[in-house]
Amino acid sequence: MKWSWRYAWNNSTHSLLPAPLNHVFDETGGEMTSGVLLHTKFLPEIIEKSGEEKERRQHFADPTRFGSYYDGLIAAPLLKTAQSRRYTGWRQLEALGLMSRGGWV
Repeated sequence: MKWSWRYAWNNSTHSLLPAPLNHVFDETGGEMTSGVLLHTKFLPEIIEKSGEEKERRQHFADPTRFGSYYDGLIAAPLLKTAQSRRYTGWRQLEALGLMSRGGWV
């Protein structure tokens, strides 16, 4: 994303303002440029942080909905599966269908 002072992250970094920045598919069926924001949420300290966040109850939306989420992370954070892949770069994300160049590059 080429940043501008007119843009703003909304809901932490889960969406952008103005809203059209979040559209990744053209109404005619083609793709528009999209990308991936790499998130460092699931580092080794996730178990400790999950306990803190559950106790704080400050989640941006409805904190009561996230109790089981935090409980699962505290109990057994299975973050690697047979489908897991080591990150190698943006081309890998494009090949996996997680992002698109939008046909302009």
